Amino acid sequence: MWNKLLAALLAVAMLVSVSAVASAKEGRKETKGYLVLGEDLKEAEKTEVLKLLQVDDLEEYVVRYTSNAQEHEAFDSYLSPSVVGKRALSSILMVPGEKGSGISVSAYQINYCTVEMYQNALISAGVEDVAITIAAPMPASGTCALVSAMNAYSILSGEEIDQEKADAAVDELVTTGDLGDAIGDNDKAAELIALLKQQMIEHNLSKEELSKALEEGCKQYRITIEPQLKQKIIDLLMKIKNTDIDVNKLAQQAGDLYQKVSGTMEKMGITRENTLSFFQKLAHLLADFLDSLSK
Repeated sequence: MWNKLLAALLAVAMLVSVSAVASAKEGRKETKGYLVLGEDLKEAEKTEVLKLLQVDDLEEYVVRYTSNAQEHEAFDSYLSPSVVGKRALSSILMVPGEKGSGISVSAYQINYCTVEMYQNALISAGVEDVAITIAAPMPASGTCALVSAMNAYSILSGEEIDQEKADAAVDELVTTGDLGDAIGDNDKAAELIALLKQQMIEHNLSKEELSKALEEGCKQYRITIEPQLKQKIIDLLMKIKNTDIDVNKLAQQAGDLYQKVSGTMEKMGITRENTLSFFQKLAHLLADFLDSLSK
């Protein structure tokens, strides 16, 4: 009798174990990609979004939904609820890439977030090596898409994104948007934030050093921003610094973005032929600043 009971218990244990493993690997099953749709899409809107995402058969994808409540939970500390809106519409398709391929983003019908803003924020969230397509059925802010992208990556990787990284990603998207509004150029704003983030992580900059780097960045980009926004940018960068972003991964995941930054520098006359490149010049300025502190 005891042998039969033991055998039965072992059989149940094996079934539970197999079920748990299958559940854990759900997001990594054979699939064309990870599709996370806005929960409030009407049928016609859903059809339009799937067309933009080039999705024909939902059965070929891992499909999930993001609610407007999740969107507000992520963004209400940083944005007016009116910007977030009352319906979760923007949706994403995430396709895993080869190791070292970085993050690529394309977007349709998104009027608040740029692809560079998404890319920067997702790097801060710890997302790696994916191609992401974002779409909405009509012009939308795209805030839902960032939440959806982080949800999709959690399914893909089998691990929840660290809450501090997720918060930093949301903060970065909003702060970059604020900077873009202030200078009238979202692309330039994303480039400057990317540049400062790279310098901060690579050189382990302090608050004072970051302030100096931001001042120099504003000079090089020929922009002027208010002290309150400068402080917001510094606070964001320090928040990102307190996460465990690796500078090599940062550069690897955003290779095309940093190439764009380099291209912008060249257009501004800061080329390899100059006495110092922008990055070298910035490093020298930081070194001079540190020397001045020690005197």
